[in-house]
Amino acid sequence: MKYLIHFLLVGALSLMVNGLQAQENRPSYCDALPNTYSKGASSRPSLPRFGTAPTKEYKIQVAILRNTDPREYPFHEKLVARYRPCEEVWVIESRESYASRTTALQLRNELREMGYRGAYLVELVGYQ
Repeated sequence: MKYLIHFLLVGALSLMVNGLQAQENRPSYCDALPNTYSKGASSRPSLPRFGTAPTKEYKIQVAILRNTDPREYPFHEKLVARYRPCEEVWVIESRESYASRTTALQLRNELREMGYRGAYLVELVGYQ
């Protein structure tokens, strides 16, 4: 019992230290998020205009890891881990985005057959 309590205290302290270190590593823009652009009259300049057209693209997300380093796990070669510093999570998703929904669904089904049961389709907006 004495060892169990000691183990739990050490574990709790290490989690607190890791949490504090993660807060120190957050970029400053996470704390001072800008106001969104409004459609009405505003003192802020409007967003710049570009000659692009929006298109739908698709990615497959497999996992979102919090307090876990993705280097500890071997993922499939078609996947990549991307860190979101403001949310402090790792997102494991397909390396490429796909213009065709059917192609993306094929990859999702392939990943589910390999054991990634939580794989799901994410819709993105790309510009070309």
